[in-house]
Amino acid sequence: MNLRLTRAARPSTGTRSAALRARRPALLLGVAAAGALMVNVVTAGEPAAQAEPQLASVSVAEQLGITQEAAPVEEHAVTAVDSLGELAASRSERQAAQDAAVQAQIAADQAELDRRAAEEAARKAAEEEAARKAAEAAAAEAARKAEAAAASARPGRGTTTAAAPAGSYKQYAMSKVGSSGEFSCLESLWGKESGWNPNAQNPSSTAYGIPQFLDSTWKGTGIAKTSDGYRQIDAGLIYIENRFGSPCAAWSHSQSKGWY
Repeated sequence: MNLRLTRAARPSTGTRSAALRARRPALLLGVAAAGALMVNVVTAGEPAAQAEPQLASVSVAEQLGITQEAAPVEEHAVTAVDSLGELAASRSERQAAQDAAVQAQIAADQAELDRRAAEEAARKAAEEEAARKAAEAAAAEAARKAEAAAASARPGRGTTTAAAPAGSYKQYAMSKVGSSGEFSCLESLWGKESGWNPNAQNPSSTAYGIPQFLDSTWKGTGIAKTSDGYRQIDAGLIYIENRFGSPCAAWSHSQSKGWY
């Protein structure tokens, strides 16, 4: 017997392994079929409730690595989880939007309340200011009427107005003074002060009229401030007589001091 030939004719280990791997699926299928057949034979005489051929089939399928509809179940589970996540995110976004809308409405309402309160405060302040001015005007008018009433009731020069004055302002003043010398001083004094203009107004003070009296000076004469030139002459002569005694004394004081 030729050993070399016999050894050479035997297949190699790698070749046998490949052959066994090729026959393994067929072998496993054969075993599975034989097992199922034996289970059916053993359980053929038992009631249907006691026979469980499915367990053997499932066991064999698991041994063969065969799974049924595993992928669709996993895909369904993933889809469900994704849907739940999207639903939760959507609810969170809606809640955040609702909260923001509520806060914006609260801020708008407060701004409107503040605006109305400011308008009400401004209205009340304007009404109080108007009332104050009206009260001041009424008080001033009452004082003017009282002064006029007192002047008309006081006896003396310049208070009797039974007859309306006639002639020019200088003629009227001359008739009141009764002296050409005193009238000459008076003519110079008031010519310097106002040019005998009853509407003369000092731009830097309240001095007004022919005698250029301040508001405080008018009050001392008992005659209310007026645009009537004749009443201005009456007030001027009363002031000169009470303070200086005569027009010439007033004119001398004006020349030395610049005022009288």
